[in-house]
Amino acid sequence: MTIAKKLGRIAGLDRYVRPDKVQGAAKLDSNENFALDGEFVAQIAREVAGRVDLREYPIDELDGLYAQLAKYAGVDEKYVACGSGSDQIIELLLTTLAGRGSRATVFVPTFSYFINRCELHGIRVSRLPLDSDFGLDVDAFAKKAAKSDLVYICSPNNPTGNQIPKKDAVELLDRLEGKLVLVDEAYSDFAGYSLAKEAARRDSVVVLRTLSKAFGLAGARVGYMVSGKKTADVFRSTIQSPYPVSTLSLTIATRILEKADFVKNTIENVKAERERVYDTLAATKGIRVFRSDANFLFIEAGKSYPAIARALKKQGILVKMLGDVAGHAGCMRATIGTKEMNDRFLACVREAAGS
Repeated sequence: MTIAKKLGRIAGLDRYVRPDKVQGAAKLDSNENFALDGEFVAQIAREVAGRVDLREYPIDELDGLYAQLAKYAGVDEKYVACGSGSDQIIELLLTTLAGRGSRATVFVPTFSYFINRCELHGIRVSRLPLDSDFGLDVDAFAKKAAKSDLVYICSPNNPTGNQIPKKDAVELLDRLEGKLVLVDEAYSDFAGYSLAKEAARRDSVVVLRTLSKAFGLAGARVGYMVSGKKTADVFRSTIQSPYPVSTLSLTIATRILEKADFVKNTIENVKAERERVYDTLAATKGIRVFRSDANFLFIEAGKSYPAIARALKKQGILVKMLGDVAGHAGCMRATIGTKEMNDRFLACVREAAGS
């Protein structure tokens, strides 16, 4: 295939579209953690910037981050590897442990980035729809996944927010032994459990996590994975580039993990706000809202969708407008922000919906 044909094929694929940056808007569209005190993060960045030497490659800093990530995830350092966001780790695993011509199984709807990257790299994608309440038929999924080389499980799922029951998730890992299973836990800090310890016992399972959400470091681009020792060793020594994350980002991430108790308090506040926002929306005429284990809610607005979309735009409130999704009409995904941001969002939705 000529380069022109290759570029034409790639140009025709779905791709991630960066959200608009609107000055002064209440930003509830990208699941960033604005509930975490901005000054807390800024102070750590200032402190770190004053003592790192950017003329040197990051060597000791990477080891320091591994120690803190392992402590936070509750596993030994030998099971941990890091990357420039969990997206970069996904990219590397797709191109090295899967590759063109292989097949991946996913349930849908799910994180579209993964599907897009599979299509970019010539990986066929087999999809199993979730049920109307976004529940997963574990047996059907396991049978479909048994025919694939790679399995992707986003839990808590984006955009629906729900986490697969732990017993079902562990059953899938058992039944798919030998397959490469990627468990995307970007939002697990807000949920009931993590499969990190399960992954540490299995070389075929990789749990993907990030500091972009709960830890408020979306701009620092720090992600990590937990897997069995052999997989983690090969990833760290050969698959990953020598210096995937900047000295500044590594040191900021290490320092904020040292203050994980402060972040955990914010997480509890987000979870409390999530319940309050859910209860308010559930009582709003014409709105259906789904339970979430993440820092966002999936909302079906139905006939009120156009009016809500106009009202949110007028009020400078940004949410992820999804339209019709898997048989649900007029859907949106709204991040849980500060109480003030959430109140603005709720007032706008309730007024537009006529409640």
